[in-house]
Amino acid sequence: MSTATLHAATVSKINWITSYEEALVQSKESSKPILLFFTGSDWCTWCHKLDAEVLNTPEFVDATANKFIFVLLDFPMSAKPSAELAAQNKQLQKKYDVRGFPSIVLLDSKGQKIGVTGYRAGGGKQYAEHLFKMVSDFSAYSQKVSNLLKQNFSGQELKHLYEKAQEFGLLQDANKITEMGFKSDQNEFFGLERYRFLACEGKIKSAEATRLKSQLLANDAQNENMIHYQIAIIDFETLASLAEKDNKSTEFFVAPLADYIERFGNQDKTNLWRLHMIISQVYYDRDEPQESLIHAKKALATAPAFVQPEIAIVIKNFEKKESLYPLASAHD
Repeated sequence: MSTATLHAATVSKINWITSYEEALVQSKESSKPILLFFTGSDWCTWCHKLDAEVLNTPEFVDATANKFIFVLLDFPMSAKPSAELAAQNKQLQKKYDVRGFPSIVLLDSKGQKIGVTGYRAGGGKQYAEHLFKMVSDFSAYSQKVSNLLKQNFSGQELKHLYEKAQEFGLLQDANKITEMGFKSDQNEFFGLERYRFLACEGKIKSAEATRLKSQLLANDAQNENMIHYQIAIIDFETLASLAEKDNKSTEFFVAPLADYIERFGNQDKTNLWRLHMIISQVYYDRDEPQESLIHAKKALATAPAFVQPEIAIVIKNFEKKESLYPLASAHD
């Protein structure tokens, strides 16, 4: 039986609608969260399993029928939905970053994403409980954020709230929590997160980012809390994102990692080999096999025994490419 047939068989129990705008109206009027079901009714095997094992079971229907606004967003291959419906579904797929089917996306009445899930074994009752927990967690988070200025939160509580804000994609909340976090005993964590945010926004050279970086590095001058390492990674990732646009040398892009190795490599054996492998891969990707091989061999020399066989295989692969460019004797 197809997904469409199954939905028709249960329409009297779960009221599936196809209009997102109608769902928002119903959600605002009823205060019920919205459940978006992204499916492929005539091709997606796992969508069929989710239908048969969960959405169309009496246990699921009984538990959820009056708790959500249900929206069916179908992406069939054979059938042709109206142009308007197809455009709506595609736009929602992009808006909520749906990359696989089936996907269940839960929203609040403002269209804010509460959470995303897919097929889960265990039947209708367990699946319903899973959805209820997602809604409950979001409600608890929202309640705490609304009390940010009224309640004294510990640094750990603010950190947890920040991570939830990131999970829900609530940037304004994250920035608000960060401001309070600066005044807590987790100020180092929030400083790093703020620096990471500025880097992602292309503001790594801004006065705020420069001040933050200087302060963070000074407060952990000996790298006891690995602040130098984390900033080196952020700086490298920022430069790496520009590699295709900026015609600079490879040394420029790997400089944050190379500088860290020079300063702290001897004391940070845990990350030393990893950093050499990252640098090696960058050189390899930029078609500089000689330098790539040099760093791969340094990684092999400093890596723990359990990972050395894998690095040795990588080196053999690199050597095949390097054979086209004879290695200078100074690098042997």
